[in-house]
Amino acid sequence: MDRIKISTILFFIILSCNGFSQSDLKLKSSIIPCTETKVNLNKDISNFFDDGLNIVNAPFKFSSDELYLTGAVVAFTGIAFLSDSQIKTTISNNHNVLMDKVTPFGEKYGRSVNTGVLGGGLYLAGLLLDNKDISSTGRMVVESVVYTGLTVGVLKFALGRGRPYENDGPGDFFDFSFKEEDVSFPSGHTATAFAVSTVLARKIDNVYATIGLYSLAGLTAYQRIYDNKHWFSDVFVGAALGYFIGSTIANSDEQRENTENILSKVNVMPSVSSKGVGLSLSLNF
Repeated sequence: MDRIKISTILFFIILSCNGFSQSDLKLKSSIIPCTETKVNLNKDISNFFDDGLNIVNAPFKFSSDELYLTGAVVAFTGIAFLSDSQIKTTISNNHNVLMDKVTPFGEKYGRSVNTGVLGGGLYLAGLLLDNKDISSTGRMVVESVVYTGLTVGVLKFALGRGRPYENDGPGDFFDFSFKEEDVSFPSGHTATAFAVSTVLARKIDNVYATIGLYSLAGLTAYQRIYDNKHWFSDVFVGAALGYFIGSTIANSDEQRENTENILSKVNVMPSVSSKGVGLSLSLNF
């Protein structure tokens, strides 16, 4: 779906929510309940920013197991740095026709524009079909793209690592430039692919879908090394970062759903007795 199609859908959504009359021509929405749509939009905007705050705060709330896992990621990152040159040489010496044709799919999957359009399309489809599951999935995909992009952008500029094709070695850091050749660490394509795959895998909750989605993300990571755009440590940290952001967004959504389910089972009714007037609270199971 390109920008023109998206703009067209947005145009018709606006028309359907407001209606118009010219002579005896009237257009009313029979698909979208507009009042409810406005409420959902406001709620989704609130959820969008709430999830951003949760991503920022999540490291300060890590459990002991999560802290151990973080330590393991840091330790393996160090090992990855030491292996960067060897892995680059090995992969560059093993190019073949099959991988030349397959790896471009990984690059396309990791593009933030493509995954952003995917998320936006799902969200609009959810609004048009009045389907909360589809719209929330689209919102979460968009969130994963936006928040991954922001995080990766800050790290890229702060660390200023040179790309492998610059041939300055894996230790070339702190160039402090927005030039393409100076923003290697971490891999943005890989981070985006793993964040989106994590969100979709959690929402779909199917083992085969999970395998397929993470295989796509893995192909993205491999493509970045295969095309000499990133070091191995770039894609490893990108994958870990994307998984963290995607998992945090998915966890936030699940917590909201659980809270809503509990509240939907709570009934508050006025009660009158000899002792006076009050409220009675009941739970439906």
